[in-house]
Amino acid sequence: MRTFILTGSRRRRLQLRWRCDSGQTLIEFALVAPVVLLLMLGVIEVSYALLDQHIVTKATREGSNLISRDTSLADAANALRSMSSRPLNFNDGSSKVIFSVVKKVATTGATNYNKAVLYQRYTYGTMAGSSILNNSGGSFGPSPEFQAVNSDNDASLQVSNVPATMALGGMLYITEIFTKHPLITPFDQFGVAIFGPPSMIPNTLYSIAYF
Repeated sequence: MRTFILTGSRRRRLQLRWRCDSGQTLIEFALVAPVVLLLMLGVIEVSYALLDQHIVTKATREGSNLISRDTSLADAANALRSMSSRPLNFNDGSSKVIFSVVKKVATTGATNYNKAVLYQRYTYGTMAGSSILNNSGGSFGPSPEFQAVNSDNDASLQVSNVPATMALGGMLYITEIFTKHPLITPFDQFGVAIFGPPSMIPNTLYSIAYF
């Protein structure tokens, strides 16, 4: 059996080598750790953005389903407000719902005959956001139906970007929802532009459903 005895100089060289290796490991960890942490936070934020978008999409479908079954627009808004969950909150300025009913006018001789018009419209919530439906104006009656005052002859109610296959007298029920998407991690503390292009994480979520 051999016994190895370290001389003083060899012991010092081994100690210096160990310290050098240890210092190199710490430097490598310090360089890699922020990148790994950033990737982890990014995955979490994208996952929650997808989850929030799913919730918004389900809410728009439920809204269009409600108003397509003769639920008044005011009642549909109250139903969405009562069943809403994160990220939806229609009472604090962070969300908005827009209900629209488009009709293909069947009144012969009317200005809007065979035209798709905005027949009903109701907006609930104070968040910024405009409907994608193209019309130039129109007046609407009171709650709970919010029906257009003169859908047959008010040309400003005409909507240009709806399916051309709508039948005369047919109805199209549309719900649009805007909501803010708050961060759940300190992702922004790394100096990365997370909201707006080219980021994958939007600060506003939007969904539209047609029935």
